Amino acid sequence: MAISDIHLCELEPTAGLWMRYRQAPYSPDGEIAAMLDALRGEVRSGAGGARGPDARGPGAERDELTLVLNGDIFDLDAPRVIENESVVHDLPRDAAHAVPAMEAILRDHPVFVAAVGRVVADGHTVVFVAGNHDIQLTLPEVREVVERRVVDAALDELAARGGAAPAAALREALAARVVFRAWFHRTRDGVIVEHGNQYDSYCSYRYPMAPFGRNPGEIQPTMGSLVSRLLVSRMGYFNPHVDSSYMLSGFGYLAHWARYYLFSGRSLVLAFAVGALRTMVELVRRREPWRRALRRADRLAAACETGAPLDAVARHARLFARPAEDCLGRVARELWLDRFGLVLLGVLAALVCLWWMPAGLAPAALLAPTLLVAYECAVPKPPLDAVWQGVNRAARRVARAHGAKAVVFGHTHNPEGSWEGGVFFGNTGSWSAAFEDIACTRPVFEARPLVWLRSDDGAAADAPLDGGLVMWKDARFQPWKADARPPVQKAETTAKRPRPAALRPQATAAMRG
Repeated sequence: MAISDIHLCELEPTAGLWMRYRQAPYSPDGEIAAMLDALRGEVRSGAGGARGPDARGPGAERDELTLVLNGDIFDLDAPRVIENESVVHDLPRDAAHAVPAMEAILRDHPVFVAAVGRVVADGHTVVFVAGNHDIQLTLPEVREVVERRVVDAALDELAARGGAAPAAALREALAARVVFRAWFHRTRDGVIVEHGNQYDSYCSYRYPMAPFGRNPGEIQPTMGSLVSRLLVSRMGYFNPHVDSSYMLSGFGYLAHWARYYLFSGRSLVLAFAVGALRTMVELVRRREPWRRALRRADRLAAACETGAPLDAVARHARLFARPAEDCLGRVARELWLDRFGLVLLGVLAALVCLWWMPAGLAPAALLAPTLLVAYECAVPKPPLDAVWQGVNRAARRVARAHGAKAVVFGHTHNPEGSWEGGVFFGNTGSWSAAFEDIACTRPVFEARPLVWLRSDDGAAADAPLDGGLVMWKDARFQPWKADARPPVQKAETTAKRPRPAALRPQATAAMRG
């Protein structure tokens, strides 16, 4: 069973509208815990999973469950809370800073940790796959923190059930059920589970197994990470999990500013301008070229961690999108820096014209808007859904690379499930705190998605899987229905044609990535 994109972060300590989606009452912890407890009950009753010997007792049998937390479970790009105040940051993405951040997140979400601990206490396996917002899960020190907290929760659960006192052997056995994957997880029955950010230029890494830059042990920032830290985190009256929160008309932005920013002491324009400029500067400053030896080592490490054949891993890696630092023109367009630069160029050119030809006021005044209109016509911006369509296409190619029976992604926040030629392609959607309004009174999601696939232990290699996309609604599991998809708000986009409902993004690539 797989879920993704919960985006657990340090809780916002205030109670106002600023970053309300990060406040405790709006956290999805309780909903996730209820779902996981119901899932454990379903497995105990034989409703899911494969039959196999119970690790807790010789000769016993039970259904085995593998819970895959498929990336962006944690959001380490969100502001830190220091002295009871949210602090925007771009701290180094290394163990020294990631460990205290992860400890704080786990401390703020005990309900979630306890629920995962109960899964492990039942003898099941939990797999953490790194995403773009919790890429720090590739660091051994961060993995140790998560493993320790989950195992502690499992021990507490066993003690509450009247189990034996914790012993080193028991702790070791529980720790073996907490598994980490830097890039993708491969099951023994042919399912590939991956977050999916590697097919999104804004969020991809050259070497997902060791995503470091020029400084040893420090993770290379992506455009998505920089935008989250330097831009989105400074605009707390928007919800980064909902595209309609950002995609407003010119009048919509003006009304939003007047309602939330005018008397707040915070500047919307300055936050965007400074964040966009710093993002571009950091991408250029930290740009690192490909290195053949590192690429080879990365593929070998993935094969060792997942058990996948090296040639399949190599085919898989060739599908990656180029990181945004290799596509700076695209970055400038996404952040509106190209248009700002063009307008500035037009204004300077107009001033020069006026200097030499004072009588040419009217043509000079029209120069900047003319340049801008001509540029927009000559270089149209790609549709907002182009990234998500690319991720969707990549899933089919990943299946061919591995000869997989199923490929499950997350990242796009758009639940999807379909069987094509006996192969399942799914997306685990999102469990984030997504609300239609800033006050967080109207949830975007009518139901929460998960992918639940089943197989029989000992079945032939070509035996088919069962299951697919499922929704958690009204405190029970139900088949996914088309009308359960989250409603999509009308937004101003540059898309040329409508997108199928299952594929519509809940946030723009740059803002959410």
